[in-house]
Amino acid sequence: MTRRKFIQKLIKAGSAILVGTSWLAKKAAPRKFVRAVRLGKYPGPVRPLRDISEQGKWSG
Repeated sequence: MTRRKFIQKLIKAGSAILVGTSWLAKKAAPRKFVRAVRLGKYPGPVRPLRDISEQGKWSG
């Protein structure tokens, strides 16, 4: 194998590794936080989520 072919194979392997790691990093990254948009038709205020371990006011 010539030096030129060896360097080409190294470049191909390196680029494949970079593409694979960027793909994995994108998959493993936490999702973006999406804010609730107040719709014009919605009759009440949009409130933040609460602790789900507490019992709600209207729950049985």
